[in-house]
Amino acid sequence: MPPTTKTFLAAGVLALGLGSAPAVTSGPAHADTPSTSTTTTTSTSTSTTDSRPRNGYGVRITTFNILSSAMARGGIDRAGRAARWVQKEEATVAAFQEVAKDQLRHMQKALPGYNFFPRRTLGTRGSAIQIAFKTSEVKVMETGHVMRPFLGWQRPIPYMRLRDRDTGRGFWVMAIHNAPGTHETERDVSTRKEIAKIKQMLGKDRPVFVIGDVNERSEFCSQVARATPLVSMNGGTAKRPCPVPRFGGPDWMLGTGAEFSGFEKVYNGISDHPALTARAWVPSKS
Repeated sequence: MPPTTKTFLAAGVLALGLGSAPAVTSGPAHADTPSTSTTTTTSTSTSTTDSRPRNGYGVRITTFNILSSAMARGGIDRAGRAARWVQKEEATVAAFQEVAKDQLRHMQKALPGYNFFPRRTLGTRGSAIQIAFKTSEVKVMETGHVMRPFLGWQRPIPYMRLRDRDTGRGFWVMAIHNAPGTHETERDVSTRKEIAKIKQMLGKDRPVFVIGDVNERSEFCSQVARATPLVSMNGGTAKRPCPVPRFGGPDWMLGTGAEFSGFEKVYNGISDHPALTARAWVPSKS
């Protein structure tokens, strides 16, 4: 087990083989299972060892589209339940999509020990995507955003460079919500812009994590994997970078520069989307 002060390798995570992943086609996708159902799938792509050097570090990551208060009643309740989910998972970093103003305010109160970016700093239309990060584990080094089209408006995709407090080593995280439904052209433009920024991040020689609701079943992952070394945290490899989880939908977790394990896709009944979680182990620096 890695010698790190974080609660990184939590007990009780079930492993699921990847060989049974269904054949898929690319294109728009939406929530694929009613929010009242509860299904958990787990997979792992790498095994851990008992002899990790001490300058490696772990990151627990989650992403969740919480369904905006502007779209459905009960937004405050969903925000509170989502906050409790993040606390239960002991996430280092969490990405939220469809965050309304009242939901953001509630989550900021309900998640002590976490800060948010961008909050409301990028304007009204720039606050629907939020990155929450655990301040006891990571420190903010850099923030920014990429403008892209979303339902007829130019809206920002936020990203951050965070530094692990124990080792002083850093990583990038980008939180995405691309246009839904028939807005294929907007998604294509967004994907190109996101890939361009990912390539810039890769030039810094740090792990890169890209998470969120991309509103495509496999096309987004395939395009990113062709242009960059990122693979799905759901057991992706260089040869097969984009295995689609069971009940594959629009939510994805991609990354590079780390070993990924413990992927889970949980329909917890909070929203019309599942919550996705995974663990990333960043190896020691030689």
